[in-house]
Amino acid sequence: MMNSAAAERPTIVRYQILAATTAASVILYVHRIFISEVLKFPDIRTELNLSDDMVNHTYSAFFFSYALCQVPSGWFADRFGRRKSLFAYIVAWSIATALGGLAMGFASMFVVRLILGIAQAGAYPTSGGLISRWIPLTQRTLASAMVGAGGRMGGIIAPLLTSLLIAQWHVPWRGVMLLYGVVGVGIGLWFWIVSRDEPAEHPRCNAAEQAIIAEGRTESDRQVATAHTRAPLYEMLTSRSMWCMGLMQFGTNVGWVFIATTMPTYLTKVKHAEAVAGGGMTSMIWTVSVVGLLLGGRATDLLSRRFGLRWGRMAVTIGTRFIAAALYLFVLQSGNAWQATIALMAMAFVCDLGVPATWSFAQDVGGRSVGAVLGWGNMFGNLGAAAATQIYGWADYEVGDGQMTGTLYAAMAGFIVSGIAAFGIDSTKPLIPADRET
Repeated sequence: MMNSAAAERPTIVRYQILAATTAASVILYVHRIFISEVLKFPDIRTELNLSDDMVNHTYSAFFFSYALCQVPSGWFADRFGRRKSLFAYIVAWSIATALGGLAMGFASMFVVRLILGIAQAGAYPTSGGLISRWIPLTQRTLASAMVGAGGRMGGIIAPLLTSLLIAQWHVPWRGVMLLYGVVGVGIGLWFWIVSRDEPAEHPRCNAAEQAIIAEGRTESDRQVATAHTRAPLYEMLTSRSMWCMGLMQFGTNVGWVFIATTMPTYLTKVKHAEAVAGGGMTSMIWTVSVVGLLLGGRATDLLSRRFGLRWGRMAVTIGTRFIAAALYLFVLQSGNAWQATIALMAMAFVCDLGVPATWSFAQDVGGRSVGAVLGWGNMFGNLGAAAATQIYGWADYEVGDGQMTGTLYAAMAGFIVSGIAAFGIDSTKPLIPADRET
């Protein structure tokens, strides 16, 4: 009787895997953005002999390699297993972060950031694949939002903690990088212990939980979880929606990457925020991003039911991009660091409100190739991020007022381009019709 009762009670392995995947997303963003807090300190820039242009090139190095490796790393995970792949990615990017503490100048820091981008490129496509295998269809959007919110939590943690460690607790910046690297390896080991590629492979996932995970799935959806298919390169290259999505994400990141790279320097150099206070302001901005991300999924679902799949998705994407562009005008008019922070909080909230609509588009049209579709969009988005820091530098040089006005106008223009491109995205047309999937 006891064995029968135990067999009928579902295990909760899926939540443990979701928690570990979310933790990986947290540390991913800590490792990605804390460098902007480190390099806002003039004495560290002097130690490494870094000019403003060199700092921008260092930021670009990450986004460039991250962008180019999106599709290959997603394919690698599909081919060789998501558990092995994500574990390898976490450990590799954590080691790269730790090695950054050995950097002696621009060249070594540039190489470290290139390696970090390569290692982190597969994180979200691989996480998306795990969610499709482990989370019931009706809970998948929320689970995806939780993993995405984990990244934003990393954005909350990294600025304040890094500023406290360096400015208040006087931990050498090289020690900070080593510390973050060790924590990352620990999270990677946790993920390896709790995860498996498929529910049926996990020794602690019982039949009742497997039934819950499989509930409501169509035959096509079950095939997504088991089939290794070719990358639909031809279909992506010939799809108007895919090119519009690529341009939309390119423009979005030109507008958004200001938060991840240049904002700490802007708050301290232009708005004269004290180092620790500036880190706290940056964390506040990332905090509202979490809220926007979680609410965005709900808003997208509601509008899609009300206006249909195409216009429901588009309404969120288009509206959030144009509003985010307008909010940069308030940043330009801000008189002090707190006013700028409030305007940037509103911009970050609105921007992330539209992120789940992009994920939904990939799920709507991707079929068996959701990972490839996500990789395509992420590739263009991060090419935009890589270009953004160079665009910011050029715009500031052209304006020449020393207040980063050119950067803010360039970021605003990125959101405008993104909003225009979103008009061409159609979630009702599968990338590969069901009768042609192989």
